[in-house]
Amino acid sequence: MKSNVRVLEIMEKEQICTFFQPIISLKTGSVFAYEALVRGVLPDSPDLITPCELFSRAREETVSHEFDRLCRKKALEQFRSFHTTSTALLFMNINTAIIGTGDDMDSPHISTITRQMGFVPEHVGLELIESRAHSADDLITFVNRYRSSGFLIVIDDFGCEHSNIDRLIQIHPDIIKIDRTLISGIADDPYRQSIIKSIRSLAQMTGALCLAEGVETIDEIRACHVLGVDLFQGFAIACPSPDLETLEQHTRTRIREVQHSIRKDALDSLRIRRRLTGDIHILADWLIRQIRSTPLAELHSVFEEFIAINREIECVFLLDTSGIQISETICSPVMVAQEKPTMFSPAKKGADHSFKAFFTCFEALGIQRYLTDVYLSLASGNLCRTFSVLINEHTDQNFILCIDFLEETIKPPYTLNAVS
Repeated sequence: MKSNVRVLEIMEKEQICTFFQPIISLKTGSVFAYEALVRGVLPDSPDLITPCELFSRAREETVSHEFDRLCRKKALEQFRSFHTTSTALLFMNINTAIIGTGDDMDSPHISTITRQMGFVPEHVGLELIESRAHSADDLITFVNRYRSSGFLIVIDDFGCEHSNIDRLIQIHPDIIKIDRTLISGIADDPYRQSIIKSIRSLAQMTGALCLAEGVETIDEIRACHVLGVDLFQGFAIACPSPDLETLEQHTRTRIREVQHSIRKDALDSLRIRRRLTGDIHILADWLIRQIRSTPLAELHSVFEEFIAINREIECVFLLDTSGIQISETICSPVMVAQEKPTMFSPAKKGADHSFKAFFTCFEALGIQRYLTDVYLSLASGNLCRTFSVLINEHTDQNFILCIDFLEETIKPPYTLNAVS
């Protein structure tokens, strides 16, 4: 910010404007909300002052409380007429660092200005970065006050800096915004995918919605959508703009484009899944025929041949009907050659698998075949699925065949569990 421009002067002349960025729901095909983003306006200059500069200077000039209030007032003013014809909510940022240091704890200022502008609190979300709060007790008191007034509570930037799971549970937000640092590159990163999936599960169990913020590519939207994320915000959808009417039209068009792309991918994935499931059955049926015609002591070479001609398979082994492994684990040459931590190693003959899903499924579900969800293989450290088949010979020599497939070969995200 220009050194001769002071935030106090900007506040006196109200030289700020609000830009809005849409938050969309692909499931409903609608604009769920708009986040209000402040910009400073310089007289006789097309340049705008960024939020970081404004809030930093407000802190230096010790007017953070006053500036925070002005930002909310301007956001509500600009959104007011648009709100009469739109069902979209308004999200406003709260400077979490000043909670408990002023009179917002003792007076319903946010409620008052919201109602004065013609809004009901249920149409407004308050965005908080919980990691920046100086006092957890003050933060929770603030949240409880405004939730009881009807406001939605939105946790912003979750997953960055010092986000705290315990504090999240205490706050019990309505919406969890997942930080861009976790979203970036998620399409090709199983670790980020696992984290997002965990956050989504936590949100689901506590009745919150998950929002992926900062999405910049259709691949990021697709990956988050597959993992169950509910809402999306970012440049891949729309850039912030002060022109709400034009922004709304652009966003609705973009929603249709994204939905079309995601739907096409979903249909393709289901078709691939159907084909791969058929392939798995065919492979398993071939191997079962070999098992039935080969003595148990000679199956080692049969498994080796099977893996050699099917590169998507990581390892093969047999269990008895108690879940005890009765063959050695035969692994692919690629897996054997991999360097991996010592905590990962194939199970040995005699290992007990009776608590694992690919065994318990038979007793629990009364089925003959089962394909697990994706999991981290303790044999290799890779993401895989296990296809298990009950080989019923009507003798004392019944077996369960287990085939581990690398997840890359079963890439579509749609989970298939029980297979009849």
